[in-house]
Amino acid sequence: MNPEKMIPDQKQAHAGCTRQGAQPFNLAVDLCQRWAADRGRLALYYDDPDGRTWAYSFWDLQREANRLSNVLAALGTLAGDRVAIILPPRPEALIAQLAACQMGAIAVPMASDPVDPAMAHRLRDSAAHLAIVDASSRSQIDALRQQLPLLRQIIDVAGEAGDGIHSWPRVREHASPRYTPLATTADDLAMLVYPDKTNVGAPQALPLTHGAVLAVLGEHVEAHDAFPQTGDLLWSPIDWASAVGLTSVVFPTWHFGVPLLAANPGGDPHRAFALLEKHAVRNAVVTTETLSAMMVSVPNARSAYDLELRTLACTGEPPSQPVVRWAREQLGVTIRQTPAVGLTMRQENDDPRQAG
Repeated sequence: MNPEKMIPDQKQAHAGCTRQGAQPFNLAVDLCQRWAADRGRLALYYDDPDGRTWAYSFWDLQREANRLSNVLAALGTLAGDRVAIILPPRPEALIAQLAACQMGAIAVPMASDPVDPAMAHRLRDSAAHLAIVDASSRSQIDALRQQLPLLRQIIDVAGEAGDGIHSWPRVREHASPRYTPLATTADDLAMLVYPDKTNVGAPQALPLTHGAVLAVLGEHVEAHDAFPQTGDLLWSPIDWASAVGLTSVVFPTWHFGVPLLAANPGGDPHRAFALLEKHAVRNAVVTTETLSAMMVSVPNARSAYDLELRTLACTGEPPSQPVVRWAREQLGVTIRQTPAVGLTMRQENDDPRQAG
């Protein structure tokens, strides 16, 4: 495949960003379906917990999203219904987000945390009627089921079926890989995103519209030095269930048709550097806390690892001058600070449980 095909023309990519309004615009179509015609265009590399690497094209992900949309429809999901996605960063998490959004349902991504004290509140507050879980989140859902009368269906990616619980591998097996997305607009609600960490018992959801991706493109292009460039590959340890993980990682990267790396270093800076080296990562988005830990653990990164890093964006508090200097000398990059999440959102007094 011609490598130049991997990079869309930036003027063309930005065309229409300011004139969407009530015109048809669907987040899942923008992020995936429009790239899926090129079956060789890579969307995602995934390092699984066993250390194996899997590669997915946009075509692969779109077909799986289509299957899941058909499954969700068969289970009674309609436009405006809430679909909780309680998964770690793995392919099924993004497939589920795409599937819900393209059918006009509202995706509600949540971190897969077996001891999340606010999970019951999030599920009640979002009025989720269906949840997609893994083995970790399944255990907590089982314990909370009696408190969640609206939660009628569960899909388990681990394949365990039961009363009102469906096995992802089984239900997708006979589902059609064809699906026609709903004609949503940029102003329609696409997701409800809750704070990834909270000290209060009732966290409020951040409503994201289908057009939220359009609001962050300029910031992403600037933070990653005229993104995208040929060969770009973006990695971040930030969870896709968070607003930052979506708006600073997934949304803008896939809008430009650039692949993501999904790999969890487990908080180990040496593992993070090994991932950067193994996959020749060119773009990274990390928190200031993570970056500081990487500097402390690997002060001589230039001699310890063979890196291809082109850009580095940092979220959270501004990094200290020692960290800035270390990144420039050891990583060969200038840290760019990603701004606070500035998004196309509902008014603050809107009830997020009302259909968009």
